Order: sequence, then C-alpha cells, then structure tokens
Amino acid sequence: MNTRQLSELEQTAMTIVWELQSCSVRDVLEKINKKKQLAYTTVATILQRLHEKGLVIRKREGIAFIYSAKLSKETYSKNLAQLFISKFFNSFGNVGLASFAESIDKLPKKKKEYLFELLEAYDKTK
Repeated sequence: MNTRQLSELEQTAMTIVWELQSCSVRDVLEKINKKKQLAYTTVATILQRLHEKGLVIRKREGIAFIYSAKLSKETYSKNLAQLFISKFFNSFGNVGLASFAESIDKLPKKKKEYLFELLEAYDKTK
C-alpha cells in the first residue's frame, strides 16, 4: 500500500468509498456530481488510481467493477500522519519539534485538550 497524500479528487472519491463501503463508479459519480460535474471516465480513472495505489479493492460484478476500501479511514489517517511526522522531524529535528509545540496554542481549546489527553494516555503506556 502506497501511503501518501491523495489529490483532492482522489480524497473525495476515497471518502465516498469509505462512506458507502461498497460502490460502483456510477455510485461515486452520483455523489461527486452533487458538488462538481465530472465525466464517468474521470471518476473511473480516479478509482483505477486508488486501486493501483492499493487503497481500494475491486471486483467485477457483471460489466462493472465494485470498489471497497482496503484500509479503514482511521488506519489510512494514522499511516499518513506517522509518515508525515517522521519525515517532518527527520528533516527539521528539534526546530520542527519546537515549531510544533508552539503551534499547539493555535489549536481550538477542545482539540488542544484532546491532544494532551492522548499524550498523557500514551505516556502511561510506557
């Protein structure tokens, strides 16, 4: 599985696949076209790319492919966050850590409290 950030259209399609759990190109097209008009072939190409990246599984049903997520949204998010943080801290070291710590003040109060709860819970497992 290739964990990397998705394009905006790939992310939109992936969100729909997670939501529907099992869907065809037409299902995804109908959801996307409520906000933005795309061609069937464009959506088919996006789903093909997601399949090639190992994010969706596809199986043939009649003349259509049915797509489902290979990973849960939570697992994908965790993998992507871990990859980003690893690259960020490897590139910027202590300066990156200090910058991250300073940016915590800019978080909404509830998000900040949640982050501190997670850190405290993680610290207790060590």
